[in-house]
Amino acid sequence: MSKKIAVTTWCTDDYVDLIGVEDLVKSFKHFHPDIDFFIFDSKMTEEAKVKDPWLKPVWMMAPTCMPYINDYDMVVHIDGDSVVTGPLTELFESEEDIIGVRNNNSLGKASSHQGITIAHLPPFGNGNPIPVQQFINAGFIASNNKEFWYDWHNLNEEAYMIKTEVDPYFHGLGDEQDTLNQLFHWGKYSTKILDLMGTGLSYGVCNTWGIETHWDSWRDLYVQDGQLCLDDPVNGDRMVVKVLHQAGGSLAAELNRSSGGLRKWFRTAVSEEALDYIDKITK
Repeated sequence: MSKKIAVTTWCTDDYVDLIGVEDLVKSFKHFHPDIDFFIFDSKMTEEAKVKDPWLKPVWMMAPTCMPYINDYDMVVHIDGDSVVTGPLTELFESEEDIIGVRNNNSLGKASSHQGITIAHLPPFGNGNPIPVQQFINAGFIASNNKEFWYDWHNLNEEAYMIKTEVDPYFHGLGDEQDTLNQLFHWGKYSTKILDLMGTGLSYGVCNTWGIETHWDSWRDLYVQDGQLCLDDPVNGDRMVVKVLHQAGGSLAAELNRSSGGLRKWFRTAVSEEALDYIDKITK
């Protein structure tokens, strides 16, 4: 592949063991040993905050990618609470400016909760809600256009300033996922959602749903033709699962602590067949 690619995750030193970030790196390198993977750590985080004192955890994704945008053709952010479960070929072959993944599952829900979307605000949109199946998740985002990262970072700073004056969630600028969606659907950039219904792919949280927990669906993961798979809950079509992303906010953080870490929790959340598959790619 002629395209030069960097993949990065944000993980401060105090979270390295809790989320087992090395297992994320191992899983990625199992499929893509020749692609560079970087961890944006505590030292880099503090340096970023010196440059931009307004930075908070909800505004950090763009800064963790920007150190690499001048040296690489494509830069990819993946959340640290993830495991790569298949080759990311569809992503790396994409030529669009911004490439994203669904935030909501095929049931129109965000895991087990009501589906999430926001108003597409002027000047980026006409104020109407972004369709639920078009709302993307900030835990897996890539770009072939370095200008996007500057636009995202600058809009995050504007949104941070607004938060001191108004209810940001009403205005659709509450965090970097909101600002990402404002830009993604703007029209300035060419875009692609990798795992829309009908693609037969899942690159993240669209493979989570359930009644008892957000992740009940993971107990139905299976291996077919050497690929990790899950059936779509609406049409029953097979989805090849390329990424498992825990997400889940404060609930997930508590589960990780009580389980002795994210990777130990993972072992209780997925089917035995999926666990055997994941063990093989993280060794």
